[in-house]
Amino acid sequence: MIEQLKELMPEILASIDDDDWESLVINRRKPHTYRMFKNFGEVRACLHVFDACDPEDAFAHPHPWPGAFLMLDGEYIHTVGYSLDLKSPPTFLYREVVRPFTMYEITHKQTWHAVQPTTRTYTVMINGPAWDGHSETRTTKGKDLDSLGEGAMATLKTDFKHLIGEYLKE
Repeated sequence: MIEQLKELMPEILASIDDDDWESLVINRRKPHTYRMFKNFGEVRACLHVFDACDPEDAFAHPHPWPGAFLMLDGEYIHTVGYSLDLKSPPTFLYREVVRPFTMYEITHKQTWHAVQPTTRTYTVMINGPAWDGHSETRTTKGKDLDSLGEGAMATLKTDFKHLIGEYLKE
């Protein structure tokens, strides 16, 4: 999925000012997350801004679909593990520091991870269709979360235009 993310980055940048981006404010767990998202065919792109949080507050979770991730600005501690039944607490295998222009992917449905931003952090994530057997995975769907206001969306679009532009220069 990393190659797919790399190929999609110019299209994401070209569409950043489009009016069809949706948004969510995920503030019922940490890190607090501000998400803009849009579909590109079968792939959903999410632009995330994470607020810093303490290590014990980082929300460990599996994803119900494969995904690829690109750090644009900031830093977070990334903890990765697995759970055989997707309900039991995960066994964590390693931690790493993720910094700008680092990319990684989650391609196995039993993978769990947690991000603990040490500073305000900007990322791009793409995800493909959901895996079978992930109906129990907690997601933001149906949580009645707030959307970003027009002003906040405009600010984030400006920030992401700059950051994605910097990435594409590399």
